[in-house]
Amino acid sequence: MKYHEQEEKLFRRWSTRARKLHDADMIAKDGLLYRGELRFDGLNQVHRPGDEEQLWEDAGMRLLVLTKELDDEDCWDLRSETGRVPTPHLTNRTAQRFFPNLELWVYGLLTIPERKVMPFGKADNPTRLQGFYENAPIARVNCKKQPDGKAASNAVLQRYMKEYADLLAEQIKLYAADIILCCGGQGIMVDYLRENVYRDLEQVNGHCWYSAEDNVLVIKQYHPNYNVYSRKEMYSSLMRDYQSFLKATPQFPSAR
Repeated sequence: MKYHEQEEKLFRRWSTRARKLHDADMIAKDGLLYRGELRFDGLNQVHRPGDEEQLWEDAGMRLLVLTKELDDEDCWDLRSETGRVPTPHLTNRTAQRFFPNLELWVYGLLTIPERKVMPFGKADNPTRLQGFYENAPIARVNCKKQPDGKAASNAVLQRYMKEYADLLAEQIKLYAADIILCCGGQGIMVDYLRENVYRDLEQVNGHCWYSAEDNVLVIKQYHPNYNVYSRKEMYSSLMRDYQSFLKATPQFPSAR
């Protein structure tokens, strides 16, 4: 499937809807993350398009990360992200909390060996995490695509998800992910998925919801910038519930 072609068609419809709603029609594009050449574009270290579509087709486990929005004033293409600091030196990584946490969660979810949790002390290797995140087939989708330079409240996020509910559902379905990691929103994203995409979604434990009909796992997790709990606590509690789900659900993930 030509995922990026489908994404672009969807973004054009998104902009048309925004104009009808008298909303900002500049869309911050997102979706299947680029896996091509790493370069400095004058502002940031970014990836060019590469073989990400084939990697996604071949993936044994497909992970879609749902995030709230692009906390910026500019509509840059999220698919080119690396999470690295904005410098031309390609050996640096980010010092922000967002990507180290997201990289850690993604690594744990996609590399759990023989359905056993990798302890935090072994998993939390910055070089390994960054390298894994930049090469693994991952899709990342923002629920609110019009950035305005500030973090949206949950009420604003809900409004956008309602006004663009059908388009967001179409994009989520496009990837046919096995795991959907919902980052932040205090359950808003899980509720949206149950109402608009996976109507049989049922809670399994503190982090995990499961659609038996589609054999999809939905995970409710904190926003990667959340700082009330330590990185170790957030990772360990997530992985405990994930391991429990895997042990109870031998049919997951679906074979391709």
